[in-house]
Amino acid sequence: MVPVIVLTGPVGAGKSTVGAEIAARLRENGVSHGLVDLPRIGDAWPPSPDDPWNERLIHRNLECIWSNFRAAAMSRLIVCRVLESRSLLRSIEAAVPGSQITVVRLRVPLPTLHARLRAREHPGSSDWYLDAASYLVDKMEQAGVEDHVVDNDRRLPREVAEDVLHRVGWL
Repeated sequence: MVPVIVLTGPVGAGKSTVGAEIAARLRENGVSHGLVDLPRIGDAWPPSPDDPWNERLIHRNLECIWSNFRAAAMSRLIVCRVLESRSLLRSIEAAVPGSQITVVRLRVPLPTLHARLRAREHPGSSDWYLDAASYLVDKMEQAGVEDHVVDNDRRLPREVAEDVLHRVGWL
């Protein structure tokens, strides 16, 4: 059995930041783990015409990374990704044999997401991210893909990470 946290939320929700804080808390507590930000391991261009979001590439890379983590005696995995449907978990389960996935959605009010994205993204590309955030906030509220919802507004990333870890029973 491999305990896996999938941190999800719309763009700008803080998945990468909270994932890094979760990893830091686990290190402080001597818990072996690996952290993978799925969009980063699929950041390749140009994408295959039949895989425009590099999903297959991402999950092949995840399989290799998990194999290396496992060989290095990592016992848990933190994965960051936008998850619109629980059916997308099948690819993670295939890449990480024996995975027991808990999905945690980070909830952030849309005005806060937009402010974060305007501060983070380059002018000109921010419109795409703003539109994506607007779409995903509503979609994720309706889809209910998560096992837990954790608010990530006006809290320090460390506090959010500790909240996540306590909810999933890792600390």
